[in-house]
Amino acid sequence: MSEFLTKSEEKIEKIVKFHRSFDEMNQSQRQAWLEEMGDINIEHFFKANQRVFDEDGPRERSIPRREFFLDVIKNRVKSDPLLQPKGHPVTNYLQENIHIRKLCEKITDTFCVEEIASYDTTLNLLYELSKIHTHYLRKEDQLFPYLEKHNFTYPSTGMWKFQDEIRANLKMVIKAFEKNELNEEMQTLMRDVIQDIFDMTTREEKMLLPTSVKLFSHDEWKKMSKEEKEIGYVFIQNPPLWPTNESKKPDMASSLSSIFLQEGSLSQEQLNLFFSHLPFDVTFVDENDRVAFFNQGSERTFLRSPGIIGREVKFCHPPKSVDTVLVILEAFKAGTKESAEFWITFGGRLIHIRYFALRDEDKNYKGVVEITQDITEIQKIEGERRLLDWA
Repeated sequence: MSEFLTKSEEKIEKIVKFHRSFDEMNQSQRQAWLEEMGDINIEHFFKANQRVFDEDGPRERSIPRREFFLDVIKNRVKSDPLLQPKGHPVTNYLQENIHIRKLCEKITDTFCVEEIASYDTTLNLLYELSKIHTHYLRKEDQLFPYLEKHNFTYPSTGMWKFQDEIRANLKMVIKAFEKNELNEEMQTLMRDVIQDIFDMTTREEKMLLPTSVKLFSHDEWKKMSKEEKEIGYVFIQNPPLWPTNESKKPDMASSLSSIFLQEGSLSQEQLNLFFSHLPFDVTFVDENDRVAFFNQGSERTFLRSPGIIGREVKFCHPPKSVDTVLVILEAFKAGTKESAEFWITFGGRLIHIRYFALRDEDKNYKGVVEITQDITEIQKIEGERRLLDWA
């Protein structure tokens, strides 16, 4: 170790080296490392994780690795207590976690293979637990974008991928309960996913949230508090306004002068009204792959919050689909493609998604616009309907 490294840098370096050599070490070597390290500062831990992610890229986490580092997070990583006022985003996450853990414990205690009567009760509890999607969605669309602004991008892929696994496994378990196909494999999967959900609350409270508290300013938490209501909450009633003493700033949109467009002009108020009444979602990503705009209609296909503005688009998609998005962007930049489209079933609705490359007069790539539209009802159209035939 270089004599020029500070004690903090030495700690980070030791964690980084341990990450990289973990798979080659036996249990006694890992235990020796734990004893040498003692307590680990939360800042050292997240900086080491980020460095490994930046330099080595995402890695597949084996079960031994996952369990070992969960134990480290739970018992070795030290941070300040998460004491925040009511209504603060951190408090909202913590209150939701209390309910999540209780549901996990109820499911574990209720389900019994020998008692058929426990099946319906357990299924109803699983339905309730599946609402964690909202909790995870708030992290993915709210917390992660702010972490990325502080160059802490590891959760956007590592934790998001783990959450996708949890959601997929939970769906499989629920389907098995619904069809009464609870073989031994499904019973094991149920126990595993319940434990994963429980463990995720530990990862949040021992690493994710303390790191966020260290990194975010008061103003950033204020913005997040306003924005998270777009996605909503789960297991808790609408939390109180935080901070409570904020004065509302006047809306200046209607007083701004006209914005001159290609043909005609609109005030900012008119432009906002125009985009908010479109029957489809519009998202604009600039030439640097950062989200610059999305319209905020009354009924969105996919929830988005203001926190994604300025976010790299690769962090706005689940890890399993981000590679496809990047292939589309590279084709647009290379000029080999001008558009791409696909359609998926989401929530029982048929969703049509299109991407269009934007270019200036000299054919320089300037970004991409994404149009997302629910075409379920459009598919049913037959014959003709004449103008003003409203019946």
